[in-house]
Amino acid sequence: RKKLSKPYYRLLFAMCVFDIFASVALGLSTWPIPEGSPGVYDPKGTVGTCSAQAFFIQANIASPVYNFMLSVYFLLRVKYG
Repeated sequence: RKKLSKPYYRLLFAMCVFDIFASVALGLSTWPIPEGSPGVYDPKGTVGTCSAQAFFIQANIASPVYNFMLSVYFLLRVKYG
């Protein structure tokens, strides 16, 4: 709890959470794609699972944003103390 009181740790934690979500979504590969989709190896999902996978993959755009915020944080820490 004490570590999350610092901005550095909060930014790093949020970036890691989004990375984990995206990694799991990408790791599922073609399973969430709806059954019967042509040209896809071993689809097992539904439209809902496909949409959920797409959401988590697209949510990974937050990771570079948090990386940028960490860069700004370090710039401000070094320049202004």
